[in-house]
Amino acid sequence: MLVVGVCTTTVGTSKGMVMKAIDSDGKSTGWSVARIAAVIVASFCLMSASAQEGSDVSSMAGHKANEEGTKLYKAKDYEAAVPYLQLAAEWGFKDAQVRLGQIYFRGLGSVEKNPLRGLAWLGTAASKPSSASYTGIFERALARVPEENRAAVDRAVASFTQRYGSGEAAVTCRMKAPLGSNLAQLSCDYDAKYAYSKPTQSAWDEHASSAFTL
Repeated sequence: MLVVGVCTTTVGTSKGMVMKAIDSDGKSTGWSVARIAAVIVASFCLMSASAQEGSDVSSMAGHKANEEGTKLYKAKDYEAAVPYLQLAAEWGFKDAQVRLGQIYFRGLGSVEKNPLRGLAWLGTAASKPSSASYTGIFERALARVPEENRAAVDRAVASFTQRYGSGEAAVTCRMKAPLGSNLAQLSCDYDAKYAYSKPTQSAWDEHASSAFTL
């Protein structure tokens, strides 16, 4: 008999577990061996979910969190990418802010869609100095927001930018033309000595009541 267990978990939202026992003929079976295997898989799933939910990456260096978050984002493992991108975004990495913003704005994977939270990060990444690419992403997303919600977006972007914009955390950006070129490009410097302190209250908390749907 071949016993197969599948466990899927979602951090920050609901947890789901799917377990299935099949025999060599591909038929479902509910006999004792399968049941025992199912219990083992279930226990593993619960431990795995608890470990993910209780994980704290705040002690990780910002650039390392950005690398890990980017890798998971590109692999489309958006749920796992969120805590790393969140940390990197709070350190001031604009690329992490854009990726985190996209996850929330579009509701990628099984991450709950939250347009205001996504726009807050996209707007922070687009705050000057920034690249035309980041600015364009934010402007296209903002164009989908009804007029009655624009004030909430403005407040959230201003609040996030004040905390995590260029020069406010570990990353300082400027527009700089490469040698031999007159075309200025975004150039960001990372302060490796930056002392990150995990906030007692996230920037999002004060804006959560203004959340809206699209």
